[in-house]
Parts: sequence; structure tokens; C-alpha cells
Amino acid sequence: MSDAVTHMSRVVPLEGGINFRDLGGYLNQDGRRVKWRKILRCGHLANLSEKDLDALEKIGVSRIHDFRRQEEQQQSPSAAIRAEFVQDYQISIGDISRFWEFLFEGELTAESSHELVVNSYRSCIKVVIPAFSRFMREIIENAENASLFHCSAGKDRTGMAAALILSALDVSRETIIDDYLLTQKHYDSSRLIDIIEGHLRDAKVKNWDRDWLIPYVSVHEDNIAAFLDAIDQHYGSMKNYLISALGLSEADLQLMKQQFLDD
Repeated sequence: MSDAVTHMSRVVPLEGGINFRDLGGYLNQDGRRVKWRKILRCGHLANLSEKDLDALEKIGVSRIHDFRRQEEQQQSPSAAIRAEFVQDYQISIGDISRFWEFLFEGELTAESSHELVVNSYRSCIKVVIPAFSRFMREIIENAENASLFHCSAGKDRTGMAAALILSALDVSRETIIDDYLLTQKHYDSSRLIDIIEGHLRDAKVKNWDRDWLIPYVSVHEDNIAAFLDAIDQHYGSMKNYLISALGLSEADLQLMKQQFLDD
């Protein structure tokens, strides 16, 4: 890790939490530290216990951002957290149909699967603008309290959102990538592979290799690098993307630093 924070501090210890982590503790490029227990990221919230709900209330979580599509929300409904839910973002990353096309045409390999995921990160920077523009505004508006954002596994859509927040706080690219890669340690991707293999059997697919599925259920540095590189290539810099694409102002960015960084 780029800072000296332990994983015990980084991970929020909840009984039913999935990839549940805090963005606090990271040092930005001016030596200021992101405040703890203000911005949390995770996977779906369907398995939280009553003890978990009490813990989130004690932390001060007052607004929850659910990036999942409607069918995902119906499949794994969130627990009754005592907070406001914002759950109409409906974000889709990439085109999963191409995975099936490659598979049925016999063209899917571990390498082509990896490239499909990387390309989905690279090509989504404009598609996600409406959702992430509103999300960033909501984060700023709720700065007095704690905010939580998530998707299904807390890795792709959530990873991009975390990269935007940390970038706005002038946290280094190295640290942003490190945070993204923590999913490798805190998310059990084998369960998701089992689910996907069930879908393949239902679709009467007879032959596949587990290595073909790994890029879809895990994270790789190439993914988040493609997202960040595409922003730099098309918008000149992350700051310009935050301002010209997501609609934040210089005053908004200063307010974020004031609210989410220690003095």
C-alpha cells in the first residue's frame, strides 16, 4: 500500500459486508489525509445483520448510493439500513453480450476475456457521465455525514467511483490503483464464478475454461489504468474530466478537500 494504514483499519468489519472498505486514511499529494468513516465502498447490502445496521448508523451513514441495475437490485435487495437510498443510477459497464458472442463463436480465451473487460473500462467514460455527475454532487451535499456507495461486488462501478473521489481529493494515481486492487484480497470471486458457470450450464454450453471467467469476476491493474488513461486521453486530465464532463466547479473541488481531508 502507498500509505501505512493497515487492512484492519481499511476494512469495515461487518458480519454481512461484501468487500466493505473505507476510503479514509489515504494521503494526498499535499500530505493531507482523507478522513476516516466519511466515504465507504462495498458490494451489495443484502446480507447485512441487525448488528451491521446498528454499526452503520453509529458510523453516521445517512446516504447510500446503489449503482446496480434494476434486475440486480431485485435479485439481492438491500437490507433495511436506516439511511436515504439513491438507487436509480442504473449503471452498466461494458457489453456482456460480447462475452457470449465470443464464447459461442469459439473465440473466447483468457486473453480475449481480459481484453473485453479492459475495453469496457476504456470505453465507458462518456456513458457514465450522467450517473457519476449526480453521484459526485450527492457526495458533496452529504459531506457533513457519511456516504456509502456500492454495486454488486464492489469492484467495477464502485472502483471507478472511488477513483473519481480520490482523484478529486488529489490522491496519487498509485494509491488509487492500490485501493482498486484491494478487491483481490477482500472479495471471494469463486462464488461469482460458480454462478456464471450455472448460467453457462443453463445455456447448454458444454465447454469452457475457468480462466476465461476470471477477468469478469476479479480486478486487474489494466482495468482501472484503462479508465484513467482514457480520461487523460479524451479530456486532457482527470481534473478537466471532473469539471468539464461531470460538471464540478473549482469551488466544489475545494469544498471536497475542506470536508473530506484532515487539516
